[in-house]
Amino acid sequence: MSQPFLHDAATGHRLAVSGLLALVILSIGGRPAHAASTIVPALAEASLGDRARLDLAAGGLAASITLKPSTQCGAAMAWQPADPNPPSTCRIAILSVRAKGHARPASFPLAPYGQDAGFMDLRVSIQRLDATSAVPQVMVSAYTGGAHCCEVTSIFGRGSDGQWVHADLGMQDGGGPPAIVAVPGAHDPVIVTYDQAFLYTFASHAGSFTPVMLYRYHDGELTNVSDDPAYRSYLVEDLAKQTRQWESSGRSEPNGYLAYYVATRARLGQLSAAWAHMLPRAENATKSGFGVSPCSLKSAEETANGRYCSKADRILLPFPQGLAAFLTRNDYISAAQARVLLSDRPAKGAGSAPSGPYHPDFPCDPPPAGNGVATMLCQDSEAARHELMFDQVYYALRHQVGQDGWKDLRQQVVADENMANQSCGLPVPGAGAQTIPPNGAACYSDAMDRLSAQYRVRLSSAALAESQRPLDRHIALQKKLVELGLLPADTVVDGIYGEATRAAITAWQQAAHRPRTDGFLSDDDAAILIPPPQVATTPATPAPPSPMAATANVPSQAPTAPQTPQAQAGTGLPIKLVFAIILAGLAALIAIRVGRRRRGNP
Repeated sequence: MSQPFLHDAATGHRLAVSGLLALVILSIGGRPAHAASTIVPALAEASLGDRARLDLAAGGLAASITLKPSTQCGAAMAWQPADPNPPSTCRIAILSVRAKGHARPASFPLAPYGQDAGFMDLRVSIQRLDATSAVPQVMVSAYTGGAHCCEVTSIFGRGSDGQWVHADLGMQDGGGPPAIVAVPGAHDPVIVTYDQAFLYTFASHAGSFTPVMLYRYHDGELTNVSDDPAYRSYLVEDLAKQTRQWESSGRSEPNGYLAYYVATRARLGQLSAAWAHMLPRAENATKSGFGVSPCSLKSAEETANGRYCSKADRILLPFPQGLAAFLTRNDYISAAQARVLLSDRPAKGAGSAPSGPYHPDFPCDPPPAGNGVATMLCQDSEAARHELMFDQVYYALRHQVGQDGWKDLRQQVVADENMANQSCGLPVPGAGAQTIPPNGAACYSDAMDRLSAQYRVRLSSAALAESQRPLDRHIALQKKLVELGLLPADTVVDGIYGEATRAAITAWQQAAHRPRTDGFLSDDDAAILIPPPQVATTPATPAPPSPMAATANVPSQAPTAPQTPQAQAGTGLPIKLVFAIILAGLAALIAIRVGRRRRGNP
């Protein structure tokens, strides 16, 4: 953890994003080589207006809307569940559809209609949505009223059994019926809607951007095909269009756009790069006033009347933590992906390293804007090394105090780091010029060493040994966990032992039958995981084989004869299976809300 990210509001919203559209297009492989998607025109369409009846015909299909007076206003209908307290009289909008050659029409009561009833501006279109159907389909939409909401839409079509059925597209933000789009290379057109969950979550209504939700209609049913590779090019087009819109609006309320950006690129298989792009550009959630709190992530039953939401539960999470939880809840990313994002930073797209072998614990491509300390750490490998050495101590202490102590520990460290930076004359992020004094890097390195010594006295046992280990070996041990498959292959190996690394250590300790399975790498553990040179070259009496011995390259007596392939398979595959099973079980227990680094709320 480093000081540059302690001032998210100052760094995020001031970051220049010029040329962002070009970056988006280049990062997803450029514009599609084929033609752009096109709107599919309706075979026929009309609005009811102030009439009592509407008739429409096309493609061998006739449809009509009729407003009929009724006293059965509380009955369950296509757009209305049963109402126990209905008005005594109303006008009900009824849809009738009849295919050519069929004398008997199908009839669907829609809902009580009129401004007082909550449905108005009814529109009907005849669409060709299912190429396998002998007749087209009828799409009916109506406006429910309100400043931004809502448009309710349904599809009525004849199934393969000859029966007419109703498929509900639900309510969408006001703006008319959804578009029908033909995507080049895809066999069927799609109905384009938008994920309403993003509205008002990370920004105001005007600042919210909503990922597209694509539905394909077939045999009377709607299927969400937003993740279907056949429609990938439409997501690319929408991303470019939404980015242009955000840029033209002055790039206000960045979190509303960035939430959409990460969600869309996650569907394109580019989550790691999108996450790294988002981090330095995000605005502090407290400053924006929008975001996700632990309370908002609870179920409706848990939050009934607010009885199970404490004051602390209502505090907004930092934007990255809130976004990860929100995307997980809404099935854009998996819980495992969220843990990796928040615990051990993915390497792909995470930013270039500074000049030298060491880089800070945040992306450097580009470094956070308006933050001279961050820029210094991205450019000075030696200063970054001392920052990582302090992180080594901090993350050992963080694991030692446990979750109950994370908040107090973080607050203390933030205060101490701020004081250390001020004593070195380093600029406060976002406050005026970000000039580093001539001795700034050296002073920062000395200050980090003093803080390391100050916090190390609170450690004991394996935690103390881990904090004192040479940084390069500390990093090499983490790399070994990646090589063993206990950490994702794209994990940045930087010596930051976050929650994912702790779970990996615990999994290794259990599989190797170590006496302690607490997630700390003691000196004995380290010597088994990666034998130091003197151990590797000194003859020793072989110890009884352990499940991890062969994987960790522990010296052992040479076999008297070459192992057979069957023997090798017998020792290798089960170990990998053991690792996978243990790691999966442990990972499932890690809370998604755990903050990434010290920057998040503990």
